[in-house]
Amino acid sequence: MRDFIPETKSIILFLVMSLFTHHLAYAQQTDKVVLHINNPLKMTMLVNNVKNLRKMLDKDAIITIVVNGPAVARFSTVFSSRSQLDEILKQNVTVNICSFALKNKRIKKKQLFDGVNYLEDGGVAKLVELQQNGYVYIKP
Repeated sequence: MRDFIPETKSIILFLVMSLFTHHLAYAQQTDKVVLHINNPLKMTMLVNNVKNLRKMLDKDAIITIVVNGPAVARFSTVFSSRSQLDEILKQNVTVNICSFALKNKRIKKKQLFDGVNYLEDGGVAKLVELQQNGYVYIKP
């Protein structure tokens, strides 16, 4: 019976250390969120979602937006004012615009507002990449 005690202690110690290590890894994890917008009528909701997320999550949380479909027009000098974009950018958020949607709307890259990223490979590919990298997906 005494032969099992050292093995039991080793197993218990291993389990405790594993739980502790897992807890530390989780505690150090940064929140990552991607918001996806393709409907230009949802811009106000997008701005509010960004502001609320920034208040709720740690200041180091990574928040990014992927824009495709008709919503790309809201991020160009052709169809929009930049007031809502400025509200978003004040929250330390990255804004990514789909190149294919721009082409479909006949908007040129140079017509995008400053402060946004042009996605050469498109918005859907970026959404897949971000979700594979642990981003939580939200669609306002």
